[in-house]
Amino acid sequence: MTERLGHLDIVFVIDNTGSMGPYIEQVKLRVLEIIRTIQKEELVHNLRVGLVSYRDHPPEETTFVTKKYELSSDIGRIEENVRQMNASGGGDGPEAVADGLHVANRMEFLNESAKIIILIGDAPPHGVEPSSDNFPDGCPDGHDWKTEAEHAYDKGIVIHTVGCLPEIESYENAVTTFKTIADITKGRYFALADAGQLISLITGIAIEEVDKVAIQQQILKELGVTVEELDFGSITPEQMMSITSRLRSKGVKRRAVDAAPSIDKPVEMEETDIEIEDVKEAIRQLKTKSRD
Repeated sequence: MTERLGHLDIVFVIDNTGSMGPYIEQVKLRVLEIIRTIQKEELVHNLRVGLVSYRDHPPEETTFVTKKYELSSDIGRIEENVRQMNASGGGDGPEAVADGLHVANRMEFLNESAKIIILIGDAPPHGVEPSSDNFPDGCPDGHDWKTEAEHAYDKGIVIHTVGCLPEIESYENAVTTFKTIADITKGRYFALADAGQLISLITGIAIEEVDKVAIQQQILKELGVTVEELDFGSITPEQMMSITSRLRSKGVKRRAVDAAPSIDKPVEMEETDIEIEDVKEAIRQLKTKSRD
């Protein structure tokens, strides 16, 4: 493997308003468990974790809109950042989701890293609900959640969204918005009813990304090139189909998190054959890593 394929950057973007207490407490209690589980994956040569806490704009919330804790591989620093999270306050229903994504997009991601944002919340961004929104035109600072998702996609960042139940389903458009954010970046939406499952979900999401790195490495091996040498413009749909077929014949698989965890159904990983869409996404991710 080239050194450019061994990095994994994860940023948690977490609603810090009062209703999110159980989820924040689970992350605070188990952050080391998350890190150690991910570090056991042999493809992860360098794991860095960042954090963005968000609440809302004044006058709905007067403490803060966002707090940023930059990506770091220093476990002690990560622990301290997580300990500083506190669920409190709020205001109207929607929160500063767009602001949280805006800050996360501007973290110091390594160009060569696999990049993940995990958005965890129980309320929509401003500007999507027909009522109970004191900023109905959207974020008062001008940030737009859809634009931020598109910006993440262009940078090779995958956003996975976690909607905390039951609160998020009490809004008309919150779930659809969280799903759209994930879809734009080729990520996934998870509805989570049990805060205790958050840890296995986060580690599962990270393992999904590790397997994407493995597929990228296999593609380079099949083509006999490094990421720097790969001519992306010359890869045809037929060649992608051929690569997919060859990798499947060699037993290359990928792990993915069960898309529908619930209180009665714990978070589990499923192993499946790779599809051409996996190859297409791997090549797109390789392209972002090839940039200077």
